[in-house]
Amino acid sequence: MYKLSYLKQAVLVLLPLITISTILSCKKKEYSLSPLPDKSAINMEVKQDLTVDPGGNTLYLINHTAEVIPVWDYGTGRSGRQTDTIHFAFKGDYVIRRSALTGGGIVQLDSIKVRVTADNLNYVNDPLWNALTGGVGQEKTWVLDMEATVFDGPLFFYGTDNGWGGDCMKTGGDCWSWAPKYADNTWLMPAGDYGTMTFSLKGGPFVKVVHQQVPARGTENGTFYLDINTKRLTMTDATPIHDMGRDACVAAWGNIRLLSLTEKSMQLGVLRTSCDGPALLVYNYVSKQQ
Repeated sequence: MYKLSYLKQAVLVLLPLITISTILSCKKKEYSLSPLPDKSAINMEVKQDLTVDPGGNTLYLINHTAEVIPVWDYGTGRSGRQTDTIHFAFKGDYVIRRSALTGGGIVQLDSIKVRVTADNLNYVNDPLWNALTGGVGQEKTWVLDMEATVFDGPLFFYGTDNGWGGDCMKTGGDCWSWAPKYADNTWLMPAGDYGTMTFSLKGGPFVKVVHQQVPARGTENGTFYLDINTKRLTMTDATPIHDMGRDACVAAWGNIRLLSLTEKSMQLGVLRTSCDGPALLVYNYVSKQQ
């Protein structure tokens, strides 16, 4: 009887506490952003090195402000690094656009104009640059390998940590591959003309993409940069040829991983961020100048 009475008292004490705890846990939390800083509080420096290149082809991008993520847009590419070195191979006037991602939002800084007074073609004189473009003063056009003339098909799938040559870039990383034969897997993407992609070194690193299967993109004219050390290709204001069904599956079509590149064939990987989950979509191309 004593035990039962004690139990009833305990229940009577705990019930209000449980009710209060439930109400408090259900109470809507309030969040607020930090104040948006003034652009004068952010120091993102652009230095032009005239000792390395008398023509001013080399620039250093340096963020001196802690707790912000810099965003650099230098015309031929974009960068989110705290410090970065970029090279302009061709003379001309360039605009460096700067913005900073802060706790309160995005702060737009004043753009900086730089003038490059001489060409330095050493920055594009490399076998990979030549394979992609045909060389300085030339251009090369690429199409999807729909006919499986070099690869087994136009589209392969890799893990998010695969890179150049299909190698795994991270120990124990997400590395795998599926290279389906298109003849046996035509459901992957419709047969047809997907358009052309032309990389040019005529006066600058220009790219023109004609999308035949993605009408909303149409013809895109932009610039590009090939990092031969990291095997990365950046396309600005243009995207590689791809299929309509996966157009919305990739958040950054211009941020491209190079898996292979020869004079006649090329594999470009873009990170799928939605649809069927993270993976590297690898599109296979062949040169029209074969």
